[in-house]
Amino acid sequence: MATDDERLQRIRTLRSELDAKRAELFREIHDAFHENRGEPQVRGWLAKVAKASDFTREYVAQIRDGKVKAGKEDGGS
Repeated sequence: MATDDERLQRIRTLRSELDAKRAELFREIHDAFHENRGEPQVRGWLAKVAKASDFTREYVAQIRDGKVKAGKEDGGS
């Protein structure tokens, strides 16, 4: 059975892993947009990326535009 200190450390570890995966996801969403790679914008792509990410189109647009960054400002302390 885990001690309280072990549980707290596990929570810290999992939070760190979550932050890293969220940052990776946000980079991938940003880079998925053709216009962020210097290519012409693709009609309907925002909706496809939103569906794949299970985020709203508005939130994905903010990620695409660099207005939202992954990390502790998204709900952490």
